[in-house]
Amino acid sequence: MLFLIDDLGWQDLSQPFAAERTPQNDKFVTPNVERLCREGMRFSQAYAHCVCSPTRVSILTGTHPARHGVTNWTLRRNQAPDGAHPTLSPPAIHVNGLCAEPGVERTYYCPETLPIRLAGQGYRTIQVGKAHFGAIGTPGSDPRRLGFAVNIAGHAAGAPSSYLAAKNFLRRPNDVVWQVPGLEPYHGHDLFLSDVLTTEALREVDHSLDAGQPFYLHFAHYAVHTPLNRDERFIAAYEQRGLDPKEAMYAAEAEKITEALYG
Repeated sequence: MLFLIDDLGWQDLSQPFAAERTPQNDKFVTPNVERLCREGMRFSQAYAHCVCSPTRVSILTGTHPARHGVTNWTLRRNQAPDGAHPTLSPPAIHVNGLCAEPGVERTYYCPETLPIRLAGQGYRTIQVGKAHFGAIGTPGSDPRRLGFAVNIAGHAAGAPSSYLAAKNFLRRPNDVVWQVPGLEPYHGHDLFLSDVLTTEALREVDHSLDAGQPFYLHFAHYAVHTPLNRDERFIAAYEQRGLDPKEAMYAAEAEKITEALYG
């Protein structure tokens, strides 16, 4: 099982990952991360690309962004997210992301992604949450075309329009490019996206266990990526500690997603 948490700062947990504890660590309450570190192994010197899609392509291919050429986040086909610059021209990077099928322009072609290899060894490969591997209209926008047998809520966009199921995961009715797909049964309910994804992940794990089949779970929460939404279950405690509203929403979401570590 791989848990991938988007945009989480290295100090944004109650468990320190530096040589010494920092004041920032004291703003957060993430006991499951503390437990995981006590019972497992903690790496305090590591590298991760600072942007969404490049990190994900590296995980699935084992290659560095300088090699695979996906050096910024992806969304629209053949369009880089960078704004125009008066003097610099961006290189012809792979703006369409990852592809396991040949001949798709401006993609990094990898016919043997991690899930493809694992599936070949008999694993049931499961992707839950944020995918963000390839641009809209390219094969890589669908995790099932990268080797995942199951895809829950993953598509081309790298953030939800809203975390609130009560609003159908939409901030505005026309914000459909960013709407998390495949979760229609939860629409209109008083639920938070992170809880829904944890429920779905546990269900898929149970299916694999019931079938007696080894599985690979790639569980990538959309959180703590923006937008910030209030989760009343956690936020009050942080507001009472004096965090401003945005910090409180962020800290509450960090605590929520780490619940899944021992779900």
